[in-house]
Amino acid sequence: MKALIKFVLLLGAFFTFTLVVFKLLGILSTDDIKLWLEAAMELSPWIVGTIIVLLMLVDLFIAIPTLSLTILSGFFLGVELGVFYSSLGMLGAGTMGYVISRFHGDKLLRFVSKDEAQIEEMTRLFSMFGPFSLMLCRAAPMLPEVTSCLAGVTKMPYWKYLLFYSIGTLPYAAIAAYSGSISTVSDPGPAIFTFIAIFGVLSLVWIAFLYINKNKLKS
Repeated sequence: MKALIKFVLLLGAFFTFTLVVFKLLGILSTDDIKLWLEAAMELSPWIVGTIIVLLMLVDLFIAIPTLSLTILSGFFLGVELGVFYSSLGMLGAGTMGYVISRFHGDKLLRFVSKDEAQIEEMTRLFSMFGPFSLMLCRAAPMLPEVTSCLAGVTKMPYWKYLLFYSIGTLPYAAIAAYSGSISTVSDPGPAIFTFIAIFGVLSLVWIAFLYINKNKLKS
């Protein structure tokens, strides 16, 4: 359990650091992204989609407001293309995190803990709770990146990772893109309510999951 906590905290600290730095520098804010998409929309929708995918991939290394970006994809491209491009970007970013961690995560693991028993325990815990964590990874910022890296470093089979990650990602993309498609500049209500509702519902499910499994986690 100690190794798992250390690993999560280390990844969380890295993603938080990049978020704070870019916030302070005023780079890649939601307003900046919106301006880029507005300019790209004058050229072609596929350019807008390409920017969305690229920003989603960059999100693996630099914290970007994924939900806001997904809502904007629906606003600019409509439901179908918004879901397609945002899903492609999120699944691509998750896969990158998985692959990098699977083949290069051992170094980070050894930095976190040199105790083989702790590493084996970490793998066992993630194999037990990992699928549920992946399905609810959209409950908080940085959680998708952390769970994807955990899946890779614990050698979860890719098909299994992609299945549960998709279950947590595709409905999220559909709901967010749809809310963006029915929102306007003068009436952003649907997007705002969706933003609050998604995080609220997923957080409640996480709390219920932790409460139900508190004895297993303690043991």
